[in-house]
Amino acid sequence: MAATARTHASVPPFIITFGYKNFAQVANRRAANCSVCGIKIQDTGSTTSNFIRHLKTHPERFSEFSKAKKVASGEGQSSIDSFLTHPKGVQVYSQGHPRHKAITESIIQDLIISCNLPLSLIDKPSFKNFMAVVEEKYCPPSRSTVTRRLSELAAEKMSKIKSKLEKTDTVSATVDIWTDRSMRGFLGITSHFMELEKNGPKLQSVLLSCERFTGSHTGQRISEKFEEICDNFNIKHKLDYIISDNAANMKKAFTVCFPSTVTDSEDGDNDLENGNLWEEMSEEFQDDVESIQRSCQQQRLQCFAHSLQLVVRDGLKETKCINNAMAKLTRFCSLLHSTCSMKEAFEGQYGAGHSIPSAVSTRWNSTLRLVEAVTDLDLQNLNVLLETQGHKELCLSAREWSQLKELVEILSPFLQATDLTQGEKVVTVSAALPCVLSLNSHLTSMLNTTRHLVGFIKALQTSLHQRFKGIFVNVRMDVPAQPAEDLPFGDNLYLMSAFLDPSFCLFWLEQDVFATDEVKSEVKEILIDQVLAEARKVPLPDSSSGDDDQDEPPAKTPRLFSGYRKKGAKKTTDHSSSVRTELNRYIEVTSEEDGVDCLDF
Repeated sequence: MAATARTHASVPPFIITFGYKNFAQVANRRAANCSVCGIKIQDTGSTTSNFIRHLKTHPERFSEFSKAKKVASGEGQSSIDSFLTHPKGVQVYSQGHPRHKAITESIIQDLIISCNLPLSLIDKPSFKNFMAVVEEKYCPPSRSTVTRRLSELAAEKMSKIKSKLEKTDTVSATVDIWTDRSMRGFLGITSHFMELEKNGPKLQSVLLSCERFTGSHTGQRISEKFEEICDNFNIKHKLDYIISDNAANMKKAFTVCFPSTVTDSEDGDNDLENGNLWEEMSEEFQDDVESIQRSCQQQRLQCFAHSLQLVVRDGLKETKCINNAMAKLTRFCSLLHSTCSMKEAFEGQYGAGHSIPSAVSTRWNSTLRLVEAVTDLDLQNLNVLLETQGHKELCLSAREWSQLKELVEILSPFLQATDLTQGEKVVTVSAALPCVLSLNSHLTSMLNTTRHLVGFIKALQTSLHQRFKGIFVNVRMDVPAQPAEDLPFGDNLYLMSAFLDPSFCLFWLEQDVFATDEVKSEVKEILIDQVLAEARKVPLPDSSSGDDDQDEPPAKTPRLFSGYRKKGAKKTTDHSSSVRTELNRYIEVTSEEDGVDCLDF
């Protein structure tokens, strides 16, 4: 602080840097030579009256000083920093100068916001020195100015988000609570909606809130906070689906959130007194009202990635044979990231920069990536490394190595499914059902080839059927003990979205549904009937008869869906306004379309 104070004290006032040279300050006295006549002028360290009085004896120079002072003042009163200049006498930009505004805005947008640098950067002398080299006429703003501008930008961003949400009819939301390393709770809410642009519809994801959530995390408190944020953005009546994890407090939150409003019979009769009320609406407005009422379901859905993580956790919990190998791997990784000698020996063996990723206890996929990285190494070289470093007890046997290889082969499609369903700018709900069925097929095929982890596969398959029971019931691979819609992932949304996504269409029905052809035909007809029922609710746009040929090379099909593409299928050129005919044509066409986004199909 003392050094900073001395730095500011030695900076000359604007009158001196403008009209004087050879500035010096000794104790509490300032001295400088007039740049016009060379006379030495002195004054106290807190006043400039002698310098002003002398400069007035040179009217032309004093007039230039007065004009420069007005320019330096900019719009309104400037901060003290705006009058600071370099000892060379370089005139600084005023706060209202376009160049000053541009640099300040770049510092806030690019450094503070995009690079996430702290606000304290503005006050650091090294940053000011750096900016003096970059632009000697620029004087950085104060921290309070930057803070005020950040608040303005936040308000502008909030206004833009509200404007976007106001233009959309339906909104879905994801809700989650997590804690940081200091065990502080945060509630995050993200909205998801579709925005129509010139090139077609585009998915949008906007963070609505991420703030401290203190106190107990009960369902009631989560519900109240969620409703408060929805009211702030005026989306409560537009909510469609709410996605959360499977925690009990989240389930409770969205059973008490948005209860169905039951009105008194008196109020209902009053609302229906005007029998011509509906007829008085324009046809277009009636369609809009029907669309909003129909689509805003305000229904909670389980997070697919979280449910998949629970399946893997259930499988690992039931499998004890691999615990010894996993314990060795975890210990080895810990030594690699905490011991210099082990790190140096590892890089000497496998090359500088080569490393093994750490595992996170709450994320099974990080453990899988750890196992993948280790099994990519040579077993003999790894054991030699461990022995030379004095950790012979961590050496892996051939059986343990084989177990780890099998673990990677079993869980790799689970990792692929998790990554596939976590996008923000692409449709992901349509991948849920194909992922589950394809994973079930994968586990079934692995039962015939696995030597050591058969119990692990069976545990995974049991948990998969339990946690995604609604999907298996809807495709007739399981007998329902209760209505499918009451089961996990039993909503018809998963069936219809998979069917209407050209990447999947009915390939999952042909490849991954273990049932007779009669049952598959029944599922197909039920699915088409559901789509037709939805189609009757909305007016259909005029169909275009453009060419469906794709000149681009087909995208690589993920291993998870490697059997989904049929080769040699022929497209039909028949076209009809019938929805059923269009659906049949769509089913035929998608057999040759590879890597097509459903929004662009």
